[in-house]
Amino acid sequence: MNYFFVYVTTLGTLWVRDSGEYRALTYQAYNSGKTYLNNIAQDKENIGKKLAVVLDLDETVLDNSAFAAWKAVNHKLFDSKDWERWVKAEEATEVPGSIDFIKTAKELGMEVFYVSNREASLTKPTIENLKKIGALFADEEHVLCKTTTSNKAPRLKSIEDKGYKIVLLGGDNLNDFDSVVHHKLNIDRKNHVEDMKDEYGTKFIVLPNPEYGGFDSGIIDGYYKLSTSEKIEARKKIIKPWDGK
Repeated sequence: MNYFFVYVTTLGTLWVRDSGEYRALTYQAYNSGKTYLNNIAQDKENIGKKLAVVLDLDETVLDNSAFAAWKAVNHKLFDSKDWERWVKAEEATEVPGSIDFIKTAKELGMEVFYVSNREASLTKPTIENLKKIGALFADEEHVLCKTTTSNKAPRLKSIEDKGYKIVLLGGDNLNDFDSVVHHKLNIDRKNHVEDMKDEYGTKFIVLPNPEYGGFDSGIIDGYYKLSTSEKIEARKKIIKPWDGK
């Protein structure tokens, strides 16, 4: 295991688990979300309509940093079997501000759906974990995990097909907001953000996640086919460091 890789992974996890800045950013995201929901609820165009809020789960409602810390101190890369054990342990904690935000949505007459790329086979322990942290709408109707594709567009459409108007989406990955950026390179992802910049802080709320995400695979084409050392070299090249002169 390359110790540069371990150091960077550990630093990001420490920031999530121990910094005040991380908590400040999650509260900031959810506070802006509550303000937007209140405005939506007062809009005459929405009176009598079924309004839905859609949230991602991991690093949006469920904090998995304890699992990330376990990987870091044991010099482990992601492994689906380890992840499954973690999910079944039901020990993820609340992302700060998320439960209060969900309660606000319900108080305003909205329903919350959780659209996650956890495997559908892990739906039951996921629901139980949500109940443990006090999340409302923790049931099979509202927790939509991955079945055939990680693209969330079909599941978002299934909510709309039930007569709901999706008024806000929350997540830690651009893929949580728009399927257009699914498996795209970072330059395309950044350009998309520029095109949609007025939606962020209103219809879209983004939670901080320095540990993993679509930004990683967006470095170069075929990123996930690379070895660990090749991924590290790819990261070093793309970061464009100062030459020291």
